[in-house]
Amino acid sequence: MDYPTFTTLYKNLKNNIEEITKIIKIPEQLKTPAGRKTLERLKYLFYSLTKSTVDIGHSIILENDYRDPLNRTDIFISLAERDIILPSAVRGVKKATLVLPRLNDYPVSELLDIITNSLGDIHKCLDSFEVYFSLKDKKF
Repeated sequence: MDYPTFTTLYKNLKNNIEEITKIIKIPEQLKTPAGRKTLERLKYLFYSLTKSTVDIGHSIILENDYRDPLNRTDIFISLAERDIILPSAVRGVKKATLVLPRLNDYPVSELLDIITNSLGDIHKCLDSFEVYFSLKDKKF
């Protein structure tokens, strides 16, 4: 992935983060029957944000021929070992990645806790990716 392509994706993902942040500020709206559509939107945004973060991280590993990750969560451990992302961001991104297959199984309050606790680390991870791609672009 080149820097201009990443920049476009990065802007979209930052917009997702902003929208998720607005939704989780008013959690009461998600518990009403009318809030079901907003809840589904929240799940979709979180899923696509997390999945994109996994895909970007995996592409960095593949293009640099780093060690093969054991699973999706190991992608972030591998990137932290190479100082691509901050080690402090690994915990939240791993948690987000682990819940993806069961996103619809969580009660609203627990889902909000997971999203709230993971969002900052996902944001840090994306910021680290932005630094990586900008530096990579300047090397070539």
